Amino acid sequence: MNAIKKYITSGVVIAMSLLAVSVAFAADSKPVFYPSDVKNPRIQFLSTIDGEGYFGSNSSFGNRFPGYNPDSSVKEKAPFGQTYGLASTQDELFICDVTKQQVMIFNFKTSIITKFGEGLSKPAGIAIDTDGTRYVVDLGNMRISVYNAKNAFVRNMTDAQGWYPVSAAILNDSLYVVDTKNHQVVVMNKNTGVVTKRIGQPGEEVGEFAAPSAITVGSNGLIYVSNTHNGRVDVIDANGKFVDKFGDTPNVAAGSFARPKGIAFDKENRLYVVDNSFENVQIFNDKKQFLMPFGEVGNVKGGLNLPMTILVDYNNAKYFSKYVAPGHSLEYVILVANQTGPHKISVFGFLKQ
Repeated sequence: MNAIKKYITSGVVIAMSLLAVSVAFAADSKPVFYPSDVKNPRIQFLSTIDGEGYFGSNSSFGNRFPGYNPDSSVKEKAPFGQTYGLASTQDELFICDVTKQQVMIFNFKTSIITKFGEGLSKPAGIAIDTDGTRYVVDLGNMRISVYNAKNAFVRNMTDAQGWYPVSAAILNDSLYVVDTKNHQVVVMNKNTGVVTKRIGQPGEEVGEFAAPSAITVGSNGLIYVSNTHNGRVDVIDANGKFVDKFGDTPNVAAGSFARPKGIAFDKENRLYVVDNSFENVQIFNDKKQFLMPFGEVGNVKGGLNLPMTILVDYNNAKYFSKYVAPGHSLEYVILVANQTGPHKISVFGFLKQ
């Protein structure tokens, strides 16, 4: 495993001042690029978002497993507990926090944090529709809670057969929900909550899942599922027919996975896959070719600590531009939610060429 790691190298309003982010960069000015040994690198580690200082340090040094004092005053000083699902709109970042039991919204423009989701238990994922409707995956209450574009509660949707929903994606009028308990994808009408289809069954073979954990939809209309315990990402069509997979040989080499979790696409159809075990992110092109990894293991600059979910964000890259090394500019940012360590969200930038 060491050899592999080496190779693969949110409503109540809370006012919060936006600290001078340049201070964080000055503390350690040497940038971290990926790949590290080329003239024109594609990715740079930029910063972290901790909540306590809005933007955090651009270093990932610290206690890898710090724990959190249950005292409420301490919790408010460190508003992140366990960050899971991420989503964004213009000027806003949505963060599902299973410890806080809410969805937190960071407004980059006003430096104000708001939060919604009273009654949520373990918000694990969030999907935002084109009209602004928010679908929050509440693992603790075993349901999907729906909110409108103003974060007002609309309704709950659930599966009467019992499930553990952990992630959701929208395709046309359907909501595709990963059910890790029954090792399947549950398809429901996004407006009524009526279950229309169940995809997959437990197992290791084609069309079978083992503790699936994340889902996204590609621009090609296909659905991508992190088949976590099977060490692969499966590709299915809207009807649930198996199409393809990423990660042919688990645990072996770059381009394969040990414990794939969050997945996301950029506008060029590059697929980003978080590996919770390798503690990195791997990138593939639309031809399934492995391109490169990024992220480091442990408490080093650019380090990831049990990473869980990922967001490719074109909306808010400008707020991170002052972190970019001289001679480079941002195309978009990539945010990765960590489960342990002092920095809950690590921010990387995809650099223009």
